[in-house]
Amino acid sequence: MSKFYPYNALSEFLNLSPPLLMLDCLQVNVSTCSANGSKLLSINEPFFGGHFPGYPVMPGVLQVAAMTQAATAILKNCHPADGTPELVGLRRIKFRKPVEPGMSLRLEAVMTGKNDDNCFDFEVKCHVEDQLASSGTVTLAYKGADWFALPEDSYAKQNLSEIYGEAEPANSKEIMRHLPHRPPFLLLDACYNLGQGDCALGYKNISGNDPLCQASQPACFPGYLQIEACAQLGCAHILSRPEQQGKIGLFMSIDQASFHAPVLPGQQMHMKIRSSFSGRFGVGAGTAEVNGRTVAEAEIKFAILAVEDN
Repeated sequence: MSKFYPYNALSEFLNLSPPLLMLDCLQVNVSTCSANGSKLLSINEPFFGGHFPGYPVMPGVLQVAAMTQAATAILKNCHPADGTPELVGLRRIKFRKPVEPGMSLRLEAVMTGKNDDNCFDFEVKCHVEDQLASSGTVTLAYKGADWFALPEDSYAKQNLSEIYGEAEPANSKEIMRHLPHRPPFLLLDACYNLGQGDCALGYKNISGNDPLCQASQPACFPGYLQIEACAQLGCAHILSRPEQQGKIGLFMSIDQASFHAPVLPGQQMHMKIRSSFSGRFGVGAGTAEVNGRTVAEAEIKFAILAVEDN
């Protein structure tokens, strides 16, 4: 048995809306716990205006969003349960080919198993022009209403000087001197010790007015965007160094990521990413915290390239 979801039906089924619904349609095969979907890429997509405006490409994490949405639809059809499927892990996510305006993204997903901790794994591949664009493992788990019912003190604002000490802050205007990202896909509000040492520090204010938060209900800042925010922080840190100026950073892979709690409007997400690189390639290990509690952690790989090499 199979179920076909056109865009409006998929939006209702997933309780998800623009600008984060990354599939135009999806066919779920309930018998095989698999799905096939597609998305047509238009230059009018909001993220193209903020992700390398001079060379617009679909952010890798939004391909992860499409993967997560296909996996969610499979899980809800094949293993219905109380609560909602939530992203709790990523493994071996590799970005292989740029996805550009005018392309058609095709997605294949299959459930590969249920773990002892009641999490479900899915292998997902995205193709453009008959070439593999991205692939990896997405892990979901059902979460009840208490997942989003965070204690009042999780919304308390920490004293920035207690977190960052006397480190020099850089605001969004300064960040944009070094990053090619622009709103609505600039996911940093401040960085500290920009370009100094091997550890980048910064934060993002999670606003209920941000369309990226409004896209899901309950409103939240999704895990795959938390990883993107950490990656942007690390990228700004490296590209602010004199020897790296005029270059850009490209996401190569998310080797592993874990998500421990939702990040909700009214919270401030503090990030730390430690990176090292040799030649054009590097690795980073990042964490995100809200009021002292770790909400996400990830290990990533990236490349630093001159614009003419891209």
